[in-house]
Amino acid sequence: MQVPFYTQHWNLDDWLNLGFSSRADAEYWERSSCGVLCLRMVIEFMTGRVIPTKELVDEGLKIGAYGDEVGWKHDGLIALAKLHELGGRRYMLKLDDLVSALDHGQAPIISIAWAFKPQPTLKQQLKFWKKYGGHLAVVVGYKRENGKLTGFFVHHTSKLKEENWVSCFIPRSVFHKRYTGRGMVVKRFEA
Repeated sequence: MQVPFYTQHWNLDDWLNLGFSSRADAEYWERSSCGVLCLRMVIEFMTGRVIPTKELVDEGLKIGAYGDEVGWKHDGLIALAKLHELGGRRYMLKLDDLVSALDHGQAPIISIAWAFKPQPTLKQQLKFWKKYGGHLAVVVGYKRENGKLTGFFVHHTSKLKEENWVSCFIPRSVFHKRYTGRGMVVKRFEA
């Protein structure tokens, strides 16, 4: 899938042009925007509409899609997708479910361990993690060798420049260990 990519690594000095009320406001959303950025990528891929991140943040806040303690809620992101003429549902998704969704032109947004690592670094724990929240990524493809699933391609957005990955291949063994099994599948409404 040719899904556009948006980073969480922003030029905070440009906070006004990004649509935020202050540098501090932009800094908060820079570290708290993985979910809404994943949805922004999917909305643009499926509808062709480019919606500013701040606009999606405001819409999400208005409908209760975000909580400071937990971050972006899966059901809230689905409700936000519906405001943009897309459908979807929250699921427990097996690896085969992700493959099936991709084969049907749907976009899985999944909960993962930060950057597919065993645990966040101390720096990440101090700067980015919510008390109970995790991290989200968009699955944009998969790879098979000799008929066997070998891994997935993901868009991984991050405040850390070096951890912004566009269509990055994650081997099945790593993916399986760091994917929580929770996610949502966003799709176009049927005509």
